[in-house]
Amino acid sequence: MDNILTKRILTKINGYLSCPADMTKPERRCLKDMVTGILKSRSVFVNQIAASLREPLRLKDVAKRLSSQYLKEDYADKVLEGHLGSAALGVSKDDFIVMDGTDISKKHAKYMEGLEFVKNGDTGEIGLGYNVLNITAVNAHKEMSPLMGRAYSYEMGALSSNKEIKETVRKVKEHIGDKGCWVFDRGADNQILKDFFIGECPRAIIRLKKNTRVDHGGEKVEAGELAKKVDLTTGQKVIKIKKDRPVAEIYDIGAVPIEYRIGRSVHHLWLVVTKNRRHGGLCYLLVKSDLATSVEVAKWAFKGYGLRWKIEEYHRHVKQEYGLEDIQIKTFTGLQSMLAVLTAAMYMIYRKIRSMHTDLLLDAGYNYLNKNVPRELVNFIYYKISKVVSILLMPVRTRWKIDDMVPDPFLGQLDLKFN
Repeated sequence: MDNILTKRILTKINGYLSCPADMTKPERRCLKDMVTGILKSRSVFVNQIAASLREPLRLKDVAKRLSSQYLKEDYADKVLEGHLGSAALGVSKDDFIVMDGTDISKKHAKYMEGLEFVKNGDTGEIGLGYNVLNITAVNAHKEMSPLMGRAYSYEMGALSSNKEIKETVRKVKEHIGDKGCWVFDRGADNQILKDFFIGECPRAIIRLKKNTRVDHGGEKVEAGELAKKVDLTTGQKVIKIKKDRPVAEIYDIGAVPIEYRIGRSVHHLWLVVTKNRRHGGLCYLLVKSDLATSVEVAKWAFKGYGLRWKIEEYHRHVKQEYGLEDIQIKTFTGLQSMLAVLTAAMYMIYRKIRSMHTDLLLDAGYNYLNKNVPRELVNFIYYKISKVVSILLMPVRTRWKIDDMVPDPFLGQLDLKFN
């Protein structure tokens, strides 16, 4: 059974990476090898990726072949362009497009290009590293499709985080158009970003700070004060997994119409308020929606913002399982390329082999289920999937066939393969 699963995985990889747009053959080969190597080695170390390919060459030569491609200035853009072109086809209008920032902390790094001071999201400490923006699509079944991953550095010419966020969103929107609803945390609660998202996104959910002022009834009112007037009569039950056990949380939600002005134009939005019935915590959401009633808007926004946590799980997954913070690429160009390739590799795990997840956990012969209960198959299973895929792919050697070379009249057409 494991041989069948391995062949199915390889078929998915070959089909997805066969024809990226505007890439040369060496660039396509590098992309396929690096995606396969990341999945096999569960690492972003170039030497480990090269070693996992098991080519009959010196490790130094394999790493040099890879670096000759991914260190190109435009390689990351080509990878992301091809990836977004394919991934956008799987995004629907009902999906939620979640964007969030994270960091790559390099506390002891000295020679990596573009290092600057960033805040470590885990410890709260300030140290050397990079700011990273990730975008992923999440559907109603909580299934993710990674779309974008890129770093920015003021040392490398970035002017502001707002500008970088807007450019990244525009790049994704070029491919997905008006599909999906964009979801942002409180980091987007500033005038520049709110104007941008409300003006350019057909649907959006932005979490507001308590003291953010909104227009209601012709007056400027703080979100925390307006929330006192919202009728929180609709209850929503959420099941959360805490310490591997399901815990039920009840929220009271409601919405009130507000106005948002951008220049001379007026947008009719909603302020959605949620309150945890157990500990009383309040959440304020600025919502742009085409739904008509306050109850519909409140339920929809509550569901959409609740899915935002999925990208935090994604950040933790790539850091812990693939060692993203251990990356050792000296150039900023190489870092961008590795983030782009890692996004494509994670798309394989999260989206392309989604139909195989149950088979991989139950039939591959590697038992990573702790208690063998059904909820283990629907929780965050991607750590287990990554391990099973790595084991299945490890014995595999990449095979390459070059078809468009001039055949030798004595030797026949050249068929170059690595077995």
